[in-house]
Amino acid sequence: MIPDGDQLSPDSLRSLLAAFWSDTLEIAAHRRGLTLAVPLCYPDGWQVILELSRPVPGVLRLSDHGRTLQWLEGRGQNLDKKSVQNHLRERCTTFGMRQDGIALVKELPLPLDPASLQLFAEALVGIAYLYYLHKPAERAAEVPVETIERVFAERHLSPRRNHPLDGKIETGIRVDYYLPQQHPVALQILAQRGNVRQVMEQWGFRWTDLRNAHPKLRPAMVYDPDNQRIDPQTLRIGESVCDLFCPYHETAAIHEFLGAHSIPN
Repeated sequence: MIPDGDQLSPDSLRSLLAAFWSDTLEIAAHRRGLTLAVPLCYPDGWQVILELSRPVPGVLRLSDHGRTLQWLEGRGQNLDKKSVQNHLRERCTTFGMRQDGIALVKELPLPLDPASLQLFAEALVGIAYLYYLHKPAERAAEVPVETIERVFAERHLSPRRNHPLDGKIETGIRVDYYLPQQHPVALQILAQRGNVRQVMEQWGFRWTDLRNAHPKLRPAMVYDPDNQRIDPQTLRIGESVCDLFCPYHETAAIHEFLGAHSIPN
């Protein structure tokens, strides 16, 4: 901080900003490469996290690991809507990135140009702001959230929202609701509309990773059968990795699940 009364100069401001950016930037190594928390935020204030890996010699792969589009889906955006797809396609073309499933990725040549990391992160924030350019999906998307929060309220539970958990492989996996009990509960509302198999395949990996790191964790997922296509494979994935996988309106089952092992830490 520049003390009150000190002369404001380019050097003092440069030093102040450099210290802030250095403190804000976090870099951690994992099996696939590096994870970077950069000094940029999504519209809700959560920091942008990038993953950098080297799939083949001479090339780096930069990815958001699906966080940006999942952020949009979690707030009711319909990514299948043509206008949203057109804006997303334009931004991907402008910033030289591509969509790989639900992840946004970009291949970078070596030696690495640090400006590429900054531009990629800024592109992710710009895509997240599509939330404000398009009317979110109809109110039906809000009903599962309201139902789950009503169940928590009926049981006098106050879960942590958008809580990060570290697996053995992936760090900072965010779950919609987390209850820190003797047998902790992590509950996720499946937000994407239409075909959700690919998203469930990703969550199958995440839940397995989290349970390997937290053996007492009790994962739960709820879905909306009126707006999501739950095929037999998707159902098998959910039931195999979750202690509870059911439609959001099966509140009796959700109450029973939350009531089991509900001993606070």
